[in-house]
Order: sequence, then structure tokens, then C-alpha cells
Amino acid sequence: MFAILTKIFNYLQSTGVLAAGIAFILAVWKAVLPIAQAHAKTAQEKSLLTAIEGLVARYAQVSALSKQDRFDAVLNGALTFASDRGYTWAKSGLVKGFIESIYQDYKNAGKDVAPVITTPSSDVVEEKPELVIPSTTDNATADTSKPNSTDTVESDGASDISKLEGEVEK
Repeated sequence: MFAILTKIFNYLQSTGVLAAGIAFILAVWKAVLPIAQAHAKTAQEKSLLTAIEGLVARYAQVSALSKQDRFDAVLNGALTFASDRGYTWAKSGLVKGFIESIYQDYKNAGKDVAPVITTPSSDVVEEKPELVIPSTTDNATADTSKPNSTDTVESDGASDISKLEGEVEK
């Protein structure tokens, strides 16, 4: 068996088929490798751009964040996404450019960008409305026999004013 393989190898070597086959394989490898790497990088770029688009869309709606905080959140998310997937070519400057470009496209497309909520300074007193707690009793079952019942309204207010005016005159 070993003798047969040796004869085949010697024949291929003496006719030059072995050398031509090796040269062909190396040429194909050198031609295909850059194309495969470019394709892989293109797929990685598409993946990163899709992730950035999602992050921009999500953080554009958060009105509690300032514009710089939104940008920083998207940048942090994109860099984390890239590092988790081993995209060593995705540097901070490149990702910042992607984010800015995608954000401008997002704005120009007419999609909603929430305005930044401004918080009042500490010297401004904020008025809070009083909470109105609804009665737990049902008005239909309220006892109307009591004259001072708070569950039902018996006057329109005008008669109350006239009663009060009458008491003041006395």
C-alpha cells in the first residue's frame, strides 16, 4: 500500500502536476482570502450599523436624557456591541461618525426625536395639585336620609348663598 502511494507521488512530481496543483491552490488562496475578509468586514459593518440604528431609535425617544447623554449612551452601547463580537476595527472615532450619520438620517426622515426635558432650578417652587381621593361608597347606595350626608349634593350653591345672606341680615 505504501509502495503504491510512493509511486503515485513520484509520478505526479516528475510530470509537474504536483507543482502545478500546489501553485494553483496558493493562487486561489491568495485571491479568495482578501475577498472573504472584505465580505466578513462588510457583514460586520452591516451588523454594527443595524445595532446603532436600533440604539439611536431607542435613545432618541428618552426625553429625560440630554442630547449629549443620548449620544454617550448610544456610543457606549455600540462599543459594547462591537467588543462583544470581536470587531477590533470598530474604534471610537469611527463609531462616533456612524452614530452622527445615522442620527442625522433619523432626524431627516421625520421620525420623532423627543425634546429634552428641562428641570427647573432649585429656587423655583413647583406647585403640586392636591390629590382628590374618590369616595369608596357608591352614590346609588348612599344614605340620603341624613341631612348632612357628604355623598350627595342637594343644592346648587345659589340657595346656600341666599341662606347665608339671610343669616347675616338677622
